[in-house]
This record gives sequence, C-alpha cells and structure tokens, in this order.
Amino acid sequence: MITLYQHPVSPFCITTEAILKFAKADHRVVNLPYSDRRIIVEKSQGRSYKIPLFEDGKTIVWDKTDFGQEVARYLDEKFKLGLFPSELEGIQEILARYIEAEVEMTSFKLNDIYCESWLSDLYDRTMFLRHKERKFGAGCIASWRDKKDDLQRQLDALLTPLNQMLSRRPYLIDARPRFVDFDLFGIIGNYLFSGHNKLPKQFGHLKRWYEGMLKLG
Repeated sequence: MITLYQHPVSPFCITTEAILKFAKADHRVVNLPYSDRRIIVEKSQGRSYKIPLFEDGKTIVWDKTDFGQEVARYLDEKFKLGLFPSELEGIQEILARYIEAEVEMTSFKLNDIYCESWLSDLYDRTMFLRHKERKFGAGCIASWRDKKDDLQRQLDALLTPLNQMLSRRPYLIDARPRFVDFDLFGIIGNYLFSGHNKLPKQFGHLKRWYEGMLKLG
C-alpha cells in the first residue's frame, strides 16, 4: 500500500491523490497539521521538508527539483498510466510551467485569503501566516484580500487560453488525460478549496473538463 503524506489544500497534493485514484492504487492518505512536517523530515531522512511525499514499501518519493515531476513520473511508471508519452514531452513541459508558474501564482492567493475557513487551529493558522509572510512579505494575505477583484481578473485572463484548448478536445492536449490535466486539476482544486471561489460562467469547457476529472477516480 502507498501512503501519501500531504496537506489537503496543496495543489500538488491534490494532483498526486488524483493520480493515485486514477491508477486505482491501493493507498491511504495522511493529512498533516499545517504546522508540523516532522514526519516528512523523518521519512526523507532529513533530505526534504516538501509535500507531497509518499511511501511505497521501502521507497520514499518526493519532488526534488523545481517544477519537479518525480512523484508523478514514479506513479506513471509503476502503474503504466501513459501520462508522459515521449511525443508529448515538449508541449507538456511548456504547458506545465505555464500552469504551475503563471496560473498557480495567482490562483492560490484567491484561496489563501479565506485561510481562516479551512485552518481552524490557531497555531496552524499562525504558522501558515508566518510561512506566507516570510515568502511574500508582511501583510501579504490582507493585501491579496484587498486586491481580490484584480486577482480574479488576472486569473480569468490566464484561464482563457486553457478554456479555449478544451473547446476542441476532452482534455488539454489529447483525447485522454495526460500529466498536465492532473497538474491543472490540482491548481483548480486549490483555488476552489475554501468553497468561496467558483469557476466563472464563461469557462464552460473548463468546468466540463473539471467535472470529468473528478469522475476519473
């Protein structure tokens, strides 16, 4: 059995769990307190603090590089999922960078402004705030909340080409799901996590795709 250690709000954890479900893999999910990654450090023998991390027997896997796909590629190889066909490597690398660098950089802020609705523990919430402010500056979440409408407009512009891509095929680049579909699924899942955000009505193709991705597992 595979054990996935994660924070359920993390877009990349959402991606990993979706791939496990798609593979119909025997697995269990361990949701960690936001403030405590001790088990990640222990499982990786001090080599990582990153999530997601999963344990497959004696094998421990996590993404070790920027834009790392080690987790997804391990699962793809183990379960023969066809997520990374050689003929699509180039377009997937370009599209994954757009999804993770451009789309995610805006979408996560629109979820984070509602962190109090999904971080009920005061210590976890404070550590979450500390983490964000160390990375983005003091008052960042309050600033994102004030700029919510502008951030939503930015996100709409970033999602528009993806919605257009989905107007001609069931998945982003093929007739079946590839890695970039799970990648985007995690980003959208994070954006919707708080329950306060919804995909705008004009993104009918994206909404159809997302509902289809939910059914894959």
